[in-house]
Amino acid sequence: MTLRLLLCSALALAAAMPAGAEPVFNRIATFATTDNMAEGENRARVTSAEIMTVTPDGMTLIYSDSPLGGIGLIDITDPRAPKPLGNIAMDGEPTTAVVAGRRAFVGVNTSESYADPSGALRTVDLDTKQITASCDLGGQPDSVAMSQDGTMLAIAIENERDEDLNDGGLPQMPAGFVVRLPVTDGEIDCAGKQNIDLTGLADIGAEDPEPEYVAFNSRGDLVVTLQENNHIVVIGADGAVASHFSAGAVDLTDIDTAKDGKLAFTDALSGVAREPDGVAWIDDDHFATANEGDWKGGSRGFTIWNRDGSVVYESGAAFEHALVAIGHYPEGRSGQERRRTRRHRFRHLWRSETAVRGVGTRQRRRRL
Repeated sequence: MTLRLLLCSALALAAAMPAGAEPVFNRIATFATTDNMAEGENRARVTSAEIMTVTPDGMTLIYSDSPLGGIGLIDITDPRAPKPLGNIAMDGEPTTAVVAGRRAFVGVNTSESYADPSGALRTVDLDTKQITASCDLGGQPDSVAMSQDGTMLAIAIENERDEDLNDGGLPQMPAGFVVRLPVTDGEIDCAGKQNIDLTGLADIGAEDPEPEYVAFNSRGDLVVTLQENNHIVVIGADGAVASHFSAGAVDLTDIDTAKDGKLAFTDALSGVAREPDGVAWIDDDHFATANEGDWKGGSRGFTIWNRDGSVVYESGAAFEHALVAIGHYPEGRSGQERRRTRRHRFRHLWRSETAVRGVGTRQRRRRL
C-alpha cells in the first residue's frame, strides 16, 4: 500500500442559493486525516478516511480509518474551518459507523485470516470517546445500517474473498450472511441477534454469497447487494428473504478503456456485469445501486430499480461523461481498474430527490 496523504474531502455543502436556482455543491474545506493524530504520534503512518457519517445535530463528522485501526472525529460546527477531535482506536479494522444520539455503532473486522473471519459491532460513547459495548458478529463485517426508527441494526457479514487465492474466484468459504441486531433505549441487544442466510440465491457463487452493502427503507425492509455474486436481495421487516434477482449486465458505448493519458471516449464494452456496491432506497419501492465492480464487472455508473428487480433507469456512461464535464474524470483508471462508483446517498433537497454519489480510488482492505 503506497504511503500518501489522503484528505477527507467529503465536507462539501450546498452553497446558499437564490429561490428557484438549481442545486450546486461547492467544496468549501478539506481536512487532512493526519491532523487527527495526537502530538508526538508518527504522522507518516498510512491513514485513510473511507466511510463517513454525521451526528444528528450535524456538528460532528465521523469516518472509518481502516489503515489506522480507528474512527476519526471532526468538529464541523463551522464547516469552512473543520477542527480535529482525534481518533478512537477500535481494536481491529473499522468498516462502517452509524450514529444514534451520542452513540456510534461501528463494524470492526478482527479476522486472523480470510479462512477464519471474525468481527464485532462496537458501541462508542462520543462524549467520553470510549467503547462501552461490543457484540460478536460471527464473521467479517462490511456495511452497517440503522432502521429509520432506530430500533434495528443490520450488518453485511461479507467474509470477503482472498483476491490472491485461485485468481480471486468464488467460492471461498465461509459464506457471508446478514445480521440483524435489535436496539432498545440506545443499547444493542446482542442476545437478540438474527443471522439471515443468503446461500443458494445467486447464479454466481451461490454457496458463497458476499454481501457488501445494506440499507433500510421506512417500512424496515432491507436491500442487500452481493457484489461479487452480481445479485441483489430484498429482506422483509420480518427478517425473511422477500425477493432476489440478478443485477444483470450493461452494454456500454462512448467510453474510454485505455489508460494512456488521453481522454478518448470512442470505445465500447458489451455484457458488463454491474456488480453493485452501495445501495440506497429512494422510497419504499425503489432503490439505486452504485455499480462499482470488484471481480469480473463494474459497469461504471448507477442503476435505479423497482423492488421487483425491473430497471427504472440505467446511467450507462452518462456518469463518466458528467465527470469529464467538471474536470474530475480519473483517466488513470480507464483500463481494467474502472472508476469506482461506490456509494449512494439520497437527500430531499430543493423539493426534489437528489442522489449524491462518490467516485475515486479505493484501498482494498487486507488482513494478511
